[in-house]
Amino acid sequence: MKYTKFNKWLFIIIGGFITSIFSFTVLYYLLIPDLCYYHSHEMNYIMSLFFTAYPGSNGHPEPNLTNFIVSFLVGSSIGFVIFKKFSKH
Repeated sequence: MKYTKFNKWLFIIIGGFITSIFSFTVLYYLLIPDLCYYHSHEMNYIMSLFFTAYPGSNGHPEPNLTNFIVSFLVGSSIGFVIFKKFSKH
């Protein structure tokens, strides 16, 4: 694969979106197996950084903006590393 700015940004953006989708689907259900647990229990500090329980969601935790940003940054880093590994100068 050729080393171009387009390919670099393509890998970074695709990696970010794939990791965000993984975080909002698979990882969400692995971290929170019982959604109704938080009706009567409070979230710890780490949980409250990445999830919020709005009254509109009936007290069920939902991923927030911090979760999306961290997931996207981790995925972008992974995409950049993959690009560097397979690109030829």
